[in-house]
Amino acid sequence: MLHTIHNENLICTITSKGAEIRSLINKETGEEYIWQIDPSVWGSSSPVLFPAIGNIKENKIVFNGEDYAMTKHGIIRNNEQLDFQQHDASSCSFTLTSYNETLRQYPYTFHFRVSFTLVEYRLLMTYTVTNNDTVPMHFACGGHTAYACPLDEHTALSNYVIEFPETLDLTSRTLGDSGLLSPEKRAIKTNGGLLPLSERLFNEDALIFTDINYDWVRLRKKDEKKGVIVRFKDYPNLALWSKPAADYVCIEPWIGLPDSEDESIDITKKGSYKTLAPGATFDITIETEIEQN
Repeated sequence: MLHTIHNENLICTITSKGAEIRSLINKETGEEYIWQIDPSVWGSSSPVLFPAIGNIKENKIVFNGEDYAMTKHGIIRNNEQLDFQQHDASSCSFTLTSYNETLRQYPYTFHFRVSFTLVEYRLLMTYTVTNNDTVPMHFACGGHTAYACPLDEHTALSNYVIEFPETLDLTSRTLGDSGLLSPEKRAIKTNGGLLPLSERLFNEDALIFTDINYDWVRLRKKDEKKGVIVRFKDYPNLALWSKPAADYVCIEPWIGLPDSEDESIDITKKGSYKTLAPGATFDITIETEIEQN
């Protein structure tokens, strides 16, 4: 089922299955900023990642000596058990409280909420995680939104850039054939803080930047000053990804990382995961702004 929020400037549509953003439209221009799913290319548009990111080593986690079968990107993606609440015309949320099925995949009792709010020309997506358990809770979370890069006979992927706040020497972690983080790293060339998109940029899968010291990037055409700016305060990692030559790019702020090839499958030993004390609540936001010319 699709749910819609709107304000005077934007219309946003979210599906109840996995709370994925399906559409973000500028009311005045009619321009669509979210990639429209083509199942032959990729079957998602904005997966919510929790409590894991990417492929899981051995497809399981271990806690107190017991195995839990964890799927890629965790237990929110494609989940049809989320409870929906419309708060007002411009905001809504989806929640999941642990139950028998989640406890077979993830050992903690928790409450998870993802909220969507439109403010002027901005979409705020906020994750709120509460540890309802009696022990510290370990988790990763993050975004995976596919932003549209419309292509036509006059516009190629090479006409788009990702702009960073400053000139940076970028080094990407790499994924091995297993889909797990490998020890190899990849130098990524930029031009004055601009990373040009191309049909080959993601041939080796996602670009994964760790321990970052910036909190926004901008997707825009190279001959324009404004576009879509994504802000991600307090996120330590950022991934960029697309299917090769596809007409979108995913901008993915992450807390946590995919499992690495040499990592323990014990969830308490995953060094990139966040630890939340019993009874504590944590929230963090990803903000998408449609910049106005």
